[in-house]
Amino acid sequence: MWRKIFISGLAAIVTVGAAAAQSLVPLPPQPEGLAWPTQGWETGEIPGEAAALVQPLIDQAMAGKPEDKMGETRALVIVHQGKIVVEAYADGFGPDTKQVSWSMAKSVTSALAGRAVELGLITDLDAPMPTPFDEGDPRAEISWRQWLTMTDGLDYTEIGATSMAENDVIQMMYGSGRMDVLEYIKDELPPLHEPGTVWNYSTAAFHLIGHALQGLAASDSSSPAFSDWFRRQFSDQIGMNAVIEFDPAGTYLGGSLVWASARDFAKFGYLYLRDGVWEGERLLPEGWVDFSRSHPEAPKENVYGAGFWLTTDGAAPVPDYQRRDAPPWDSFAAEGHEGQTIFIVPSRDLVIVRLGLMSNEGENWPLLFRWNQAIASAFPVVEPGEILIP
Repeated sequence: MWRKIFISGLAAIVTVGAAAAQSLVPLPPQPEGLAWPTQGWETGEIPGEAAALVQPLIDQAMAGKPEDKMGETRALVIVHQGKIVVEAYADGFGPDTKQVSWSMAKSVTSALAGRAVELGLITDLDAPMPTPFDEGDPRAEISWRQWLTMTDGLDYTEIGATSMAENDVIQMMYGSGRMDVLEYIKDELPPLHEPGTVWNYSTAAFHLIGHALQGLAASDSSSPAFSDWFRRQFSDQIGMNAVIEFDPAGTYLGGSLVWASARDFAKFGYLYLRDGVWEGERLLPEGWVDFSRSHPEAPKENVYGAGFWLTTDGAAPVPDYQRRDAPPWDSFAAEGHEGQTIFIVPSRDLVIVRLGLMSNEGENWPLLFRWNQAIASAFPVVEPGEILIP
């Protein structure tokens, strides 16, 4: 059960109840004396015997071609205890090459919502989120929390679509909705379930969150343009040189399109590994990362939190085709179309970024999940406050 603590009228902290909190591995603190990677990453080595286990997995990934299982890896960055210990690129790609996030943008947009809470621009996650729906439309009553956790209840089809014609994300972004995603959502996605009761993967939800955040940024006189607000209030803070995209109508495509280098996507993952704190400043509310890496209480589905994919603590994944049933159980991940992943593993003080090109069909995603988990499992468990010497 989640609860909000109000301080001076603001939802300053999001916390989790005792039962759920016990299942979350603590987020490791920044090692004492280590510089934050705002201006660039320090480098180190894979600790101890882990190198012999990790190197074959790196070689496997970097040898892949787009038609292979797990596809082609174009960039690989592994951060352990605040230092890059692995970095590899395919020909034509390098440390400064910006690559598309696809749905990893949802995790970034969720972080922007957390930033808005910390700034006092969002005061209640259970209040209706501002949307383009008309007054009296039941969709206008869906809360920030329900949009963030994809429990909005709209009649929307993305994962599991059997044709391009019935796939709402394709129609919304490249078909009839390509000029204005908000109009597509209003016209084509009616209510289907009671909000908060059913999880359904939805790019549309995060485009709507992006739109709502644009409205909040417009109310902040210090950053009237959303791209400027994004830079000032988020990307500049962690040194993430990112580019965001908008549709022709001007809506931030918060479910799909953020461009950044692998090193910068690693900084984003590192912000979550460090509990939303950067250089001693809290950028995300206390408890926000725990909210993001916990599945909602009501729906039976157990593979998604608030903008992040989850493992299942050994339980059967729901839906079962997600197959998120391999340890380490505390990993959570930003993931995007064609094999973009940022795996965050608190128990190993680890961030793994893999950017590439692969088919979304067959066994590719399960293999990529287990590849990330195998790398994470090779690293030793780090107890709170422990620093491992390579």
